[in-house]
Amino acid sequence: KPLPQILSSYPRGNKELRGLYTKRFTPDDAYDWFTSRGVELKTESDGRMFPVTDNSQTIIDTITHAAIKAGVEVRAKNKIQSVEWIDSDDNNNHDNGNFAINVSSRSATAAKEESKEYFDALILATGSFPIGHEIARSLGHKVIKPVPSLFTFDTKELVREGGTFHGLAGLSVQTARLTLTMSDEMKPPSADDLTEQPTSNDEASKPKKKKRKKKAPAITQEGPLLITHHGISGPATLRLSAFAAREFHAVKYNCEVKLHFCPKFEEQQRRLGSTGGSEDILMDALWEMTRLIPKRRVATGCPLFMTESIEENDDTSTNETPNAPIIPKRLWAALVSHSDISPDLVWGDASKAMIRSLANDLASFPLKTTGFSSFKEEFVTAGGIFLKEVQLTNMESKIRSGLFMAGEVLDVDGVTGGFNFMGCWSTGFVAGGS
Repeated sequence: KPLPQILSSYPRGNKELRGLYTKRFTPDDAYDWFTSRGVELKTESDGRMFPVTDNSQTIIDTITHAAIKAGVEVRAKNKIQSVEWIDSDDNNNHDNGNFAINVSSRSATAAKEESKEYFDALILATGSFPIGHEIARSLGHKVIKPVPSLFTFDTKELVREGGTFHGLAGLSVQTARLTLTMSDEMKPPSADDLTEQPTSNDEASKPKKKKRKKKAPAITQEGPLLITHHGISGPATLRLSAFAAREFHAVKYNCEVKLHFCPKFEEQQRRLGSTGGSEDILMDALWEMTRLIPKRRVATGCPLFMTESIEENDDTSTNETPNAPIIPKRLWAALVSHSDISPDLVWGDASKAMIRSLANDLASFPLKTTGFSSFKEEFVTAGGIFLKEVQLTNMESKIRSGLFMAGEVLDVDGVTGGFNFMGCWSTGFVAGGS
């Protein structure tokens, strides 16, 4: 994929990663690193890469073997309790470094032992685990409060018995558009308000001025969409959850999302000369059915087709199949019912009010989210160490010399598809070599 397209898959950190991905450790470098160590890779139709074994253990073993070969010592049953910074002026009793690490461990007899070790350099690569952020704050860094990212939406009203999506789990739409319209409750505070950092008594007594960033009126994402037993999933859902992670968190995941079932069909119709809003374009296309297929029942199946492959017109990973109904048959019947159209009504007897109601559902179906669920076993957070306090050329702290950061401990995260792995590998490679 072109670099701009890769970077666009990072809701946070896309600008900061540009230099790393072009000069320090690029996606091509990652490919070469694994293949040079015997990992055979394959490329999926959407550009994602996997080992031909389709087993993540292949990647884990390769990285583990490389670490052992490089002389990395792995200590099991050791827990970092805290890290202290020792100023050079107070460094008379030891000559091994400015970082004092307090470690607790268990011996073969299961007895707990505590010790303090000194190092001249430290890399924080703790992912989104709280201990990494606690250490960073103790060393003077700001931390953007982590919130969940990359999750699926629960929509209880739609999937329960009698709901529009009840019994439709497993059905999918090749390309859908999800839109979250901003509200006052969703507007997240500025970076300074989001950070967690130690404050002195004097600072705590001062009133805090809260500034709010200007946000776009809506956040929109497109891609395949899957109906589940709990609500919706799929790339479109996951991308919206990532790009609007803080907005969803601000309203406790209870809000309304608008679902456009056929945005690519709308684009096709515009290229053919249709004008107006989404609902108007779909209304015109559906109303044409009253002339073309007047004796066919409306609920029989979706009459809207793509006449061209979407791959020829944009660079997204979706591939809308030409000459195939845009919406699955059972989902179409459910949407017709939701529009209060009788299952026996034929197109020739449909009123304009009925067709407009159906067009509105296709263009702007209301999804009331009632919660979220983690995507498979993947749990990614939005938040981490404040990027402005890190030198991205070598991943070293601008506050503490010798302190380096890598991976998801930083305020960097990507959508599903290997982008978070790439972020970890790139920052880790640079930090380890600095």
